[in-house]
Amino acid sequence: MKQIYFSSTYMWNSSLEEIVKTAYKYGLGGIELWAQQVEYNQYCMEEYISLTNEYHLNTTIHSKSWDLNFASINEGIRRASIEEIKKSIRLAKQIRAKSVTVHPPRETICGLRPFHLELAYQGIKELYRYSCEMEIELSLEILEKIPKELITSAQSLYEVTRDLYDKLSYTLDIAHCTDTAEFFAYLKRIPRISKLHISNKMGNKLHTPLKRGDFNFSAIIPLLEKSDIPMVIEGFSNEAPYLDLLENLDFIKMLKEKELCQ
Repeated sequence: MKQIYFSSTYMWNSSLEEIVKTAYKYGLGGIELWAQQVEYNQYCMEEYISLTNEYHLNTTIHSKSWDLNFASINEGIRRASIEEIKKSIRLAKQIRAKSVTVHPPRETICGLRPFHLELAYQGIKELYRYSCEMEIELSLEILEKIPKELITSAQSLYEVTRDLYDKLSYTLDIAHCTDTAEFFAYLKRIPRISKLHISNKMGNKLHTPLKRGDFNFSAIIPLLEKSDIPMVIEGFSNEAPYLDLLENLDFIKMLKEKELCQ
C-alpha cells in the first residue's frame, strides 16, 4: 500500500508518534502533514524527521489554507496569506518533503472576477518562484464548485495559471468533482499531477469515508493504482479513536487482500 497516504488531519490531536505509527501499522507509503496542524499542536519537526526515517515513510505537506486568501480585496490579507504559504514551503524544505499542496484563492465579492483572477495569478507566480528557490514542488488543488472559488474546473485552472500552467503541478480531489467521469477526464487532460486526494461524498456533504457515499471506491481504487500517483485519504477528526480513519484503512486493507486472492 505504498501508494496510499492519509491526511494528518484525521488525527488532529494525536502525537506525531501516534500518527506515524498508524501509517506504518497499515503499511502505508506516507503522510500528508498539514502545516496548520504542525503549528497548532507545536509539533517538533526533528522528532517527525526521526520517526519517518525510522519507519521509512514519505511526506507531502498541505499548506495552510484556512482563513487565507491571496486574492483578497484586502491587501493586508493578501500579503499575510502569501507569507503563511511561504512558511509552509519552508516547512516542506525543513522536513525534506517533495511537494506542497496549495489551495487557490477566491473572490471576496462576486462580480469582480477579472480583478480577483489577476491577483490570483500574481500570487501564484510569487509562490511558484519561491518554491523553485526552495526546490519544492508547488501543487495547486482544484476545489469544489461553490460560489467565489476561482479554480473549480480544468478551464478555470488554465484561466488563472496562464503561462505557469505547464510549470506547476496539480492535486486532484475526487470529492470536488461532479462525478467520476469528470475526475477521470482530469486525469487524462491535466499535466503534472502530483497527488490524488480521495474521499467519498454524499451529495453536497464532502469528505465522507470511502465506503459511504456516491462513489464506488471498490472499483475506483484499482483503477487509480494503475496511474502510480500517490493517493491521500482525506478527512478530519479531533477525537480518538478516529473511527472514520480506521474504517478507511480497513477498507483499503480489505481491497488489497481481495486483490491478492484473485
